[in-house]
Amino acid sequence: MKLGVANHPRRELLQQIRWIAEHDFSFIDLTLEAPAAPAEQHDWKSIAAAVQDAGLGVICRAPSYLPLQSPSPLVRNAVLDELRRAIDVAQVVGASLCTSLFVGWPEHLTEEQGYEFYKQAYTILMRHGAERGVQVALENSANNKHQLKYFREIFFRLPGLKLVFDIGHGNIHTARSMTRDYGFALADRLAHVHLSDNDGTADDRLPFGAPITGGIALRHELQGLKDFRYDGTITLEIEGDPRWLVAAAERVREEWGS
Repeated sequence: MKLGVANHPRRELLQQIRWIAEHDFSFIDLTLEAPAAPAEQHDWKSIAAAVQDAGLGVICRAPSYLPLQSPSPLVRNAVLDELRRAIDVAQVVGASLCTSLFVGWPEHLTEEQGYEFYKQAYTILMRHGAERGVQVALENSANNKHQLKYFREIFFRLPGLKLVFDIGHGNIHTARSMTRDYGFALADRLAHVHLSDNDGTADDRLPFGAPITGGIALRHELQGLKDFRYDGTITLEIEGDPRWLVAAAERVREEWGS
């Protein structure tokens, strides 16, 4: 198991790379979002050198605000261009995985048309990634209504697509944590994990144990990953004082080891 941290899109990127390395994390989850880290802003070869000099691995994350579900074909085409550009950045910085967030499909499409829409869009993205040595992964969102059903069908139609499972997202407006449900359905596709706590009502990205009620059971969640033989990369998504990240990492390593 390797722990990493995502850069905050409002903070200077090079300083964050140094901080992540200095605090014994294994990789940076390079979030390509405005204002501080959009794909068009940096000399990514220089960023790649900084990551390598820091001794870090790297995963790339496309912007979560890209509206692939827009009813406008022109907007959707522009989103595909941006997602391809994120894959291009991943290649330059040496990342073998580029992740993106599930946002649904245009409302005027039927469910069956929505599945076909994702098949077409992600076939394009996966082909682009394959040409650059970058795998493409889809992350579950915080909207859990029917989402696992959607994922089963989308992943069935896209055999090469990888899964990013966000444990915090899987705890929002659900009767129980969705980690094991996604594990039973898609463990063979799991390529990366996001981890944070919340009270079950919003993606608050809290330290473990911070919610008074409704929080995740960290040991149970980590055991769930182990039960599905996952021993890969985990991004800690905890906002606020950076010291919370350091303390959270210590606790995850302790729980994982136990």
